[in-house]
Amino acid sequence: MTFPKLLAAGLLSLVLTGCVSFTPSGPIGLPERIVEQSIPAGAMVKDVVISDPRLNENQRRNISNVLTTQIAQHVERGEYFERVISFPAKLGEQDVELQFEFSSLKGKRTPHPGYFPGALLTLTVWIWVNGPIYVDKYDLAAELTIRDASGKQVAVSQKTLQLNQNTGLWDADYFSTSLGARQLTQLVEDLLQDGTRQLQH
Repeated sequence: MTFPKLLAAGLLSLVLTGCVSFTPSGPIGLPERIVEQSIPAGAMVKDVVISDPRLNENQRRNISNVLTTQIAQHVERGEYFERVISFPAKLGEQDVELQFEFSSLKGKRTPHPGYFPGALLTLTVWIWVNGPIYVDKYDLAAELTIRDASGKQVAVSQKTLQLNQNTGLWDADYFSTSLGARQLTQLVEDLLQDGTRQLQH
């Protein structure tokens, strides 16, 4: 078999094995910066609700447990509130509870349409100069509801993140074992910024 045929066969095998669906489930990273002014109250992060219908009950429970802990750490490190309250402690009069619900945690990795011809025509130079190999598609949706100590809703934020992201050999996500972690962190960050902004007005 000639070299061009070997190259084509190798690239084709990568393309055929490149389609995979995944569920972004963290880890939620720490905030990039601390907020300028904390809300003068305590906050309790309630158990995260996972309502994505594609996931079974066991998956929902496992993801909920992980995200609840990670989001609480994110809230505390970002200093959105003066303090983070952990169960079984009770809320004070000025405190609030944060309820996150994720209704879509969809991710899919597909071969980039230009990858096969690009890599073949350039004899793999395409790959080494970080030409896109995959397209990582994200469809994330979540809601943050903030309630006061009496259970009254005082703020609500709904956010979606739909993104098609090109991924090459040198990109951080190429070999990542936690695809979607950065995107999920950004979604949580957007919800918190919007929700706390509502509390300040």
